[in-house]
Amino acid sequence: MRYLKLLEIANVQSGLVLNRKEAKDEASTICTYKRLNLRSLDENGKVDELTLDDYDASEILDEQFITVKGDVIVRMFAPICPVTITEETSGLVIPSQLSTIRIKETSQVLPEYLRYYLSQDSVLNKILAEEGWQSQRTIKISSIANLLIPLPTFDQQITIAKIVQANTKRKKLYQELIQQEDAHISALINKIIGGNSQ
Repeated sequence: MRYLKLLEIANVQSGLVLNRKEAKDEASTICTYKRLNLRSLDENGKVDELTLDDYDASEILDEQFITVKGDVIVRMFAPICPVTITEETSGLVIPSQLSTIRIKETSQVLPEYLRYYLSQDSVLNKILAEEGWQSQRTIKISSIANLLIPLPTFDQQITIAKIVQANTKRKKLYQELIQQEDAHISALINKIIGGNSQ
């Protein structure tokens, strides 16, 4: 299996310092965007669109600060919570608390595989070891860019992504089932309590 540094397979860049391009008032607003924030990155590798914020910009922003399908976005402190950008979540502003990993050759590296690999606890431990463990909460771009990434064949990456996707769906179904069972138990107990008090 090949191992390459992340910077060899992707461009890694920090997001926009928001106040540099933010409109000061309505008159100076050139364009209004939706923007990511720390809450937007969920643990299942998706963007939570309900948590996006509005961002009034004083100019049209450079493409490097806007999400594109296939990007992997990470937080710049632990846990990094990597998410994959889809067609639906492209066009969002990336703030400076987040970084973009933009794969150079998507025919060689599958974004969903890379997101899964980066979400592993062992990867976070490597990053924290590089940063001096708990000495600081923020993570340098160089620590992420210099990570060695195992690159199985593209077909194997697709298989891994499908396994992860199926497991994520299964977890969600289990959580919904547990919530339904909890509601059923609560209703049953309330019925018993209510029935005895009459």
